[in-house]
Amino acid sequence: MKKLLLFLVCLIYPNGFSQCFTSISAGYDHSVGLKSNGTLWSWGMGLNGQLGNGTDTDKHSPTQSGTATNWAKFCGGFSNSFAIKTDGTLWGSGYNSYGALGIGSVIGHTSIFTQIGTAANWKEVAPSETFGVGLRTDHSLWSWGSNNYFELGDGTTTQRNSPVQIGTSADWNTICSTRLSSSFAIKTNGTLWAWGSNAGAAITSTLTVPTLIDSATDWDKLALGQGYHVLALKTDKTLWAWGVGDFGQTGHDPTTSYANSEFNQIPGLWNAIAVGGDKFSMGIKTDGTLWAWGKNIVGQLGDGTTNNTYIPLQVGTDTNWVSVSCGYQHSIALKSDGSLWAWGDNSFGQLGNGGTTALTMPATIPIAGCTLSAEEFTLTEEVLKVFPNPAQEELSLDYTGTALINTVVIYDLSGREVYNSHPVVSNNLKASFGIGMLQSGSYILSLKYNEHTVVSKQFLKE
Repeated sequence: MKKLLLFLVCLIYPNGFSQCFTSISAGYDHSVGLKSNGTLWSWGMGLNGQLGNGTDTDKHSPTQSGTATNWAKFCGGFSNSFAIKTDGTLWGSGYNSYGALGIGSVIGHTSIFTQIGTAANWKEVAPSETFGVGLRTDHSLWSWGSNNYFELGDGTTTQRNSPVQIGTSADWNTICSTRLSSSFAIKTNGTLWAWGSNAGAAITSTLTVPTLIDSATDWDKLALGQGYHVLALKTDKTLWAWGVGDFGQTGHDPTTSYANSEFNQIPGLWNAIAVGGDKFSMGIKTDGTLWAWGKNIVGQLGDGTTNNTYIPLQVGTDTNWVSVSCGYQHSIALKSDGSLWAWGDNSFGQLGNGGTTALTMPATIPIAGCTLSAEEFTLTEEVLKVFPNPAQEELSLDYTGTALINTVVIYDLSGREVYNSHPVVSNNLKASFGIGMLQSGSYILSLKYNEHTVVSKQFLKE
């Protein structure tokens, strides 16, 4: 049995700080974000209707896509966007040539989110330029769109305008596709698979159906971009890369090896990874620092320069990055305080800051009513200790301040209050409680007296 919170009261508040973005995804030249109130927002290029707001015009600031408030997951594609609602239905907007949206037609594009089939058990989607791959909650694998190079993995070159199941196995865990014609997936047993064309050297030969690439059973996460290189995380947080590395995007010296079909380990322990379309890579280490490497022609690495590098360089000095996503030449990222940041190319307003000027360093995108006040994040190590950090099943706190406290609150990365409890009024509190019910990610534990925040501390739930 899971341990229960030892505090007296445990309440969930779903609507706190509803203007914050809880997750983000960078498309080719546009960006998409989900707010904690279930609304979907987008900005950047809108030429093919990929913003899903009913127009084909660019937006230089976040603009709501429709009026629905029950979006759960989403992904920005080449010139389209996909999203899954809380009821498990799958929707798409934007470029649809070759049946890329899977909506059952080859209409050039649509500027509003259109339902894909009738299934209500979609879990994940991985779009490309002319095809898409999807995963359902029963762990079955599906694909649709162009199929000239076996990119759908069904053993044929037949175009599919609606999702078709790939094989009959139901043991797929995560998926990722490229702008080119290949896809990668990890099964529930942790093995790595791929199919499609070998254009770009991400795989060494054309594969007509999902084929085992590596039999190790500890693969965990994937990131692909243009199709020339791949990043992958293992369950032990080690990072691996392979494919074309002509600008250092795989983390090895491009003067000694242009392409590397062997897995190349990139030093460090990592929580999150992202691949840019124009041959660059980003990652967040387990200490919350942000790193970048590869091509940097418009400052997409965010290090303040336009110099390429095959050695990962730290972006700034902050240690509270929690999520990063890359487009063709731009990146967007979230911090644990709910703030949204962007840098790189901005030709179509994909940075969301109201302009079209490229940025070589991360700049915050102001979102009214989003982040908590600075007071909420005053960290005072001397009077509040939270341990272990990172934590898995149990978290302990030790408060020895002079101010009284009567409330303990936990916020998720968007600033939403997920736990609120009321111990005895005290200025000396020691407590341990189970956190197994929390999803993996960064949280803020705050001690309050009535509505006043006394002290806060960030912790990571693994």
